[in-house]
Amino acid sequence: MSVKELADHQYEALLYSRAVRLLRCAPDAWDLVQDTFEHALRGYDSFQPGSNMRVWLMTIMQHLFIDRCRRKAREPWLEPIDEEVVATVEPEAMSKPDWATISDEQVADALQELESPFREVYQLRLLDKCSYDEIAERLLIPRSTVGTRLMRARKKLRQTLLRRVSIPMRLAPAQMLAASA
Repeated sequence: MSVKELADHQYEALLYSRAVRLLRCAPDAWDLVQDTFEHALRGYDSFQPGSNMRVWLMTIMQHLFIDRCRRKAREPWLEPIDEEVVATVEPEAMSKPDWATISDEQVADALQELESPFREVYQLRLLDKCSYDEIAERLLIPRSTVGTRLMRARKKLRQTLLRRVSIPMRLAPAQMLAASA
């Protein structure tokens, strides 16, 4: 075989059918065939006379295909969103989450209901901006206890506030008066 025989593309149909099976896309298959011929022409000096040209070309194609797969796997998968149709919710149809209706006064009231150890830690941390070490020094407790009490205080506040917000939504006005009494 010579460069002229390779340039005559006698293997084109064979390579194209293999490329279509690998890529399942005709335009990409043609690109792979052309890349295979390009690599073969560049590396023709490495072809050993007397060996099978078809096998050599198929090997080049297989290596190019694997390289493309590896390159594609490393690239982030992006899909244009311009083609997507996304329905939007009308502003008046959107409802606020329960926590969005909580006022500062409700938070202050709920904070006053917390047990003293939890309230002190919460106030020192979030209102006075003290560090865990400063809180531990002031309250004469271990630093790890500060974190635990703060976590529990937040949990109790959240439960109290969400319970208060959800009661009016579930009860009729007459029942709200009875529940608050």
